Amino acid sequence: MKAGAYHDWQARGFEASRQVIGAMDPRLQRRHGHSFRVEVCDPLRGESSSGQLGDLLSNVVEQLDYQDLDVLFSQRHDAEIWHWIEDRLDLAPGSHGYLASGPWRGVVRDTMGRLHGWMRDRFESAHFLPNVPAGHKCGRLHGHGFEVVLFFPWEGQAAQLKTRWEGLHARLHGRCLNELSGLDIPTSEILAGWIWSRLQAQGQALTQVAVYETASSGSSFDGTRYRIWKEQSFDSALRSPEGALWGHTYRLRLGLSAPLDEMMGWTQDFGEVKRLFDPLYRELDHQPLHDKIPAGTTLALLDWVLARTRSLLPTLDRLDLYDTPGSGKIWTLPMTGPVR
Repeated sequence: MKAGAYHDWQARGFEASRQVIGAMDPRLQRRHGHSFRVEVCDPLRGESSSGQLGDLLSNVVEQLDYQDLDVLFSQRHDAEIWHWIEDRLDLAPGSHGYLASGPWRGVVRDTMGRLHGWMRDRFESAHFLPNVPAGHKCGRLHGHGFEVVLFFPWEGQAAQLKTRWEGLHARLHGRCLNELSGLDIPTSEILAGWIWSRLQAQGQALTQVAVYETASSGSSFDGTRYRIWKEQSFDSALRSPEGALWGHTYRLRLGLSAPLDEMMGWTQDFGEVKRLFDPLYRELDHQPLHDKIPAGTTLALLDWVLARTRSLLPTLDRLDLYDTPGSGKIWTLPMTGPVR
């Protein structure tokens, strides 16, 4: 079984104004404001480093909060802002980060230090899966508010991507996906590959396509590998290392990677993932965890869940555990590309 690495994850937000000269969207060239979000994932260097990273990120982001970015930056675009933040953080090799200038665009820095732009959009469509067993709920015609995130090399044809995506969006929105050529089995994996191949055919450079089928599940395709994720929350009590009794609404994300099943159109059924994980979930949700996790830390809880999940889901390649909206711990196998 491959060894993975543990990471500390911290997120902070700030409010700032700017003008982005030469931006592909003319609206961004006017003075406007954003709610920015910064996420940093750094290899864990001991349990105490969690507070250090969080405090450092807070101090760095505070310098940007309610500021006129035109005064601080020459180009004012997302990449320049990210590099300014990164230069002030003590990040180890293998770290990665994320900057969102609102919900629809931003940049990602991958574990190799490369920067990717990203654009997010939404469409509403119906579909059904034709080859699932009788009685499977996805065999019935139903619909989703799909969200798509397109990742591309920074400064790599961003303006063209927006135009090219608009053409695909018009084909997908308000349709039954099964009626479109190439989407006979419209799983989120097949849909991610479908979008990838059609944008690539138009000459668009991409590094990844992610499809959110629901807010808690989706898939991605990077031209070679398919990945899926399934997210759940649970409410539990834990005793802190200092002895205080407290609780969290934890958010847990299971990441899995496997070859595509050509017949079913998926790497693994989301429902099957949930079913296999359910016995462990019931041990976690609305439970006191003191006996299971005597250390009383999020890292210890992640380690406990990981040890049991890898036997239930052998294709697991990443496990995220967030104790608050701004902090958490992540275990992951080595990955490249725009991971988040």
